[in-house]
Amino acid sequence: MQTQPIQFSEAGGPWQRIPRWVEFLITCGFIWADTESVGRKLAIVSMPCESAAAGFVVLGAMRRRLAVHDANDSLAHFQRIERLAGHKEVQTFLRHDTYLGRFRLESKDPMGFVWVRREQTSSGKNSLRTIILPSHANAWRFDGEAPIQNVLGIELPYGSFYGQLMQDGFPPIQANLATSDSGICLAGRVAGESVSKNILDSILFQSHDQAVPLPNLLTIQRWSPGTISRVTFFNTRTGQIDRSTGCTRIVIADGDGAFLKVIEAADFRHSNVIGVVHRVLERDRLEAIGIKIAELAQWYAPDSELLKELPPSPGGITISMLKRR
Repeated sequence: MQTQPIQFSEAGGPWQRIPRWVEFLITCGFIWADTESVGRKLAIVSMPCESAAAGFVVLGAMRRRLAVHDANDSLAHFQRIERLAGHKEVQTFLRHDTYLGRFRLESKDPMGFVWVRREQTSSGKNSLRTIILPSHANAWRFDGEAPIQNVLGIELPYGSFYGQLMQDGFPPIQANLATSDSGICLAGRVAGESVSKNILDSILFQSHDQAVPLPNLLTIQRWSPGTISRVTFFNTRTGQIDRSTGCTRIVIADGDGAFLKVIEAADFRHSNVIGVVHRVLERDRLEAIGIKIAELAQWYAPDSELLKELPPSPGGITISMLKRR
């Protein structure tokens, strides 16, 4: 996967080459984030014990998004508007930062322009019809949703780490190191955000004598204040996401409880979900996962094609994947 100099340390242990199981999880995240889904996909990564495995999957997924042109919040928001403009059977309403009233999303014309029209007011005025451009899409928000938040901050300070992490011909794009993105979300453990972060804090990566904790590489807003953010955080304990987002492509749920909450959450009903669980669980918790998978079988089928794209699993790690029928 890579050559040195990146080194790895877990829980204060000695520096070593990145272990194969960690490389595997990073690669899985990288491949999953590159998948263009026709329908929703779900996955369960089963680990033999407690670990920071979810953080490694997030790191791989984030690394892939860094190599994608225009992978940022502003464009993702416009693409969502553009996509819904083609759904004539469903009415979508928007509001603007400056223009008063509610606007109905009309359609995308042959020239590629997305049109909206203001609803008729009580005074009978209904004259404003305008287009939405990608460069001004953040001024528009979906009716009932918060405005899109384009996180401001300094460029990611560890850009060289991401390039060394995956030497695969997909180098990070410089512009992405300075723009926020919400395509990847980490859903924390149900015990709380501090518990999730403490587990990830036990992991260090080192390159050229510079050591960086895993949470700093993930750039979650609250964990890396002052820098732009490329990963959102969903607090499964409170049901809140840390910032307003465009369109979450993939959610990595840390633990069985997080997975069960995320797959039912309205915010992620169209997102692909990966649950990272360990098998050292009480029997009732293991049974709850099994029951949920059995319930999903009426809408989902095994996804053997995507499994073929993944490298061989190290001993002790198993993966199950489902796709929407």
